[in-house]
Amino acid sequence: MKIKIFSLFPAMFAPLQESIMKRAQDKKIAEISVTNIRDYAADPHFADDLVYGGGAGMVMKPEPVMNALRSEGWRKGDKVIVTSPAGKPFHQREALRLAKEERLFIVAGHYEGLDQRVVEMTGAEEISIGDYVLTGGELPAMVITDAIVRLLTGVLGDSASLEQESFTEGLLEYPQYTRPRIYEGFAVPEVLFCGDHKVIEAWRRRQSIKKTAANRPDLLAKLPLSGEDKGVLEQHRNMHKEKLALYLALVHYPVLDPKGRTIATSVTNLDIHDIARLARTYGAKGYYIVQPGEEQKALTESLIAYWTVGHGGKINPDRREALSRVAVVDSLSDAVAAIAAAEKNAPYTVGTSAKIRKNIVSYAELKNTMEQEEKPFLLIFGTGHGLTEETLDAMDYVLKPIEGRGDYNHLAVRSAVSIILDRLLEEAAELGEN
Repeated sequence: MKIKIFSLFPAMFAPLQESIMKRAQDKKIAEISVTNIRDYAADPHFADDLVYGGGAGMVMKPEPVMNALRSEGWRKGDKVIVTSPAGKPFHQREALRLAKEERLFIVAGHYEGLDQRVVEMTGAEEISIGDYVLTGGELPAMVITDAIVRLLTGVLGDSASLEQESFTEGLLEYPQYTRPRIYEGFAVPEVLFCGDHKVIEAWRRRQSIKKTAANRPDLLAKLPLSGEDKGVLEQHRNMHKEKLALYLALVHYPVLDPKGRTIATSVTNLDIHDIARLARTYGAKGYYIVQPGEEQKALTESLIAYWTVGHGGKINPDRREALSRVAVVDSLSDAVAAIAAAEKNAPYTVGTSAKIRKNIVSYAELKNTMEQEEKPFLLIFGTGHGLTEETLDAMDYVLKPIEGRGDYNHLAVRSAVSIILDRLLEEAAELGEN
């Protein structure tokens, strides 16, 4: 296979002359070349230019790129890849597909990108290696090259290792161990010494399912799982439920009014009761009402007392159980301090807002983080017209807004709490079913 890479910074590709990539080239299985695009520019210092229509940064000019491609033998119909953060995601299935090509031309984008006419003229496929921005497309070009070349017949010594790698079967790979058997008190699992290959394979399968559920739960939705697999998955989820320390906070000050001014809001009986019941239903360990107003605090505490130690708690034990998780605090920092004292670990703070803002996280991203982290999490909701910008800026995470089918977005806060808890803590019973 011939892979021709085109870049403004060819010296960055030195790692392709090491390890397995070097072995593939020494065996004549792959031929990898890197072409300096600047060599095909009228002036090597001006291979890029200003953006038409205005905007920051520079764009790679079409002439040097097309000249370089043609000089290296590109013809219409040849497969061209352009690395771009705006491209489609690169997955193992793309690597498998591209490994079937005889010739591949990879253009490493740089600066603000590549003049789109190169893509249109060559029929190039734009590919991204992830949802983040790098200084250029050189590293993605190397990642794509590595993923493809290692799939070529004869590159890896053991074909079985290729079949068992992460993503090949749709699951992440199981944990691997080597000598010594015990290192600083940490021992290799005994099952790996039993000598029964079927038992070892079953253990590895269970570990793969657990690791995939913890790190990449989205992959499980695409896989047909056996009854035994589903049992392992259910066991993993039950352990996670027991481990997860989740708390809720409803902020009455500081919050915004319709004009964006900072105000304090009054507590409502419905918010106290309904969110407490939600907290109990979804396993939250506590629900903090942030209300510094002395009269409002006294009112809230009297309502809670009636339903926990008063007559209400005697006639409705279910409500008593839910309200027993509620506490009133003066500030968010008081809630964080109380959680830190109870859990021996400060919580991650997760803000919510109905507005689109920078650096928000999706439900899948936050769910994945919650499954991996050992720290508690505090989900924070605002009354009135939402949390202030200062409050949101101080959060560890801000969750993506709930979006309906239209432009109306004025849910009651208890409705928002219901939706968000369900999305983050859903059973996902459909995982593994087609």
